[in-house]
Amino acid sequence: MNTATIPEPRTASALVARRRKTEAAVDRVHQAIARLRREKAQISVAAVARRADVSRTFLYDNVEARAAVAAATTYVGERRSGILVEQDDEREANGR
Repeated sequence: MNTATIPEPRTASALVARRRKTEAAVDRVHQAIARLRREKAQISVAAVARRADVSRTFLYDNVEARAAVAAATTYVGERRSGILVEQDDEREANGR
């Protein structure tokens, strides 16, 4: 069995490249969420993954990406709840 070790500079450069790739993917996630909001489209893990060209697994595994999707879906849910309350209030006022 060959147990050759990787030289330190190669390891460091590989880690830097991986970090850059992850940061780029997280940036795409934020951009995808912004586009979905502008388009007033449904925000879900699958929709964000498709738009950002990342896997759903990435969205669940990456803490920052998961938090961004969770915040976006919570925001949309709260907005929808507010709209429904306003519509109910309007219907009630019109019924009187």
